[in-house]
Amino acid sequence: MSHEKLPIVLTGVSSGIGARTAETLARRGVPLIGIDRNPPSEFSGTFVQADLSSQAGVEAAAAAVAAAARDGIAGLANIAGVPGTAPWRTVLAVNVFGVRGLVRALAPLLQEGGAVVNLASSVAVNWRDVKEKCSAFALAADQASALDSMADDEEVTGESYLFSKQCVRVLTEHLAAELLPQRIRVNSVSPGPVATPILEDFKKDHGRDKVEGAGALLGRFGEPDDIASVIDFLLRPESGWVNGSDIRVDGGLGAYRGSGLAALAG
Repeated sequence: MSHEKLPIVLTGVSSGIGARTAETLARRGVPLIGIDRNPPSEFSGTFVQADLSSQAGVEAAAAAVAAAARDGIAGLANIAGVPGTAPWRTVLAVNVFGVRGLVRALAPLLQEGGAVVNLASSVAVNWRDVKEKCSAFALAADQASALDSMADDEEVTGESYLFSKQCVRVLTEHLAAELLPQRIRVNSVSPGPVATPILEDFKKDHGRDKVEGAGALLGRFGEPDDIASVIDFLLRPESGWVNGSDIRVDGGLGAYRGSGLAALAG
């Protein structure tokens, strides 16, 4: 069966970037399977209600996808995520192990030439500085033990969202290499601050002045469409030579901060 007729699986379809990505794909006629903890108000496709905060929840979601897509799937977009205002164990379970678990569970369904897109974050720009630590955690064989090992690490428990997205960057590279023999591409997208229902959570987690200052500098916050269009591109065959990469979609915020101009503006 051609890729055009195979579904793409999306998580987090009930709101924000996930909902807008689903709309974007549906407009071009892509069959969809959506996963979320809460049912969407509108969704064009097969919906699977699942909680990705546990291994059992991930396995149940994968089983439901397999039942709905017996001929395979063309892609997977891991968009569901939990902000840092949630308990740190939940943040790491969903944002790290939910991503890893779903990719590996659905890999047998992904057809050659298929694509995976993971939602990272522009806050994880320095992920290579902690790559060894992220790798040990994100690639640990036992999820529960890995979470327990972080209980006394205040850098992780106090900055769980940051650490989780650094782990997503590590996972993206690792899974791209792991799935290369199957000719499955794995990339990530790193948004800056986006006007979604959890923007207020990011202000609380990362600092209200910092987040609102970023919006003022850029002239606006990002919109879900800004991110959805890039996810859509990475799922298309036209991006077939892009693999193991991250695309930062932040309106130039990272470039400004990295240029030194922010310090000069003081």
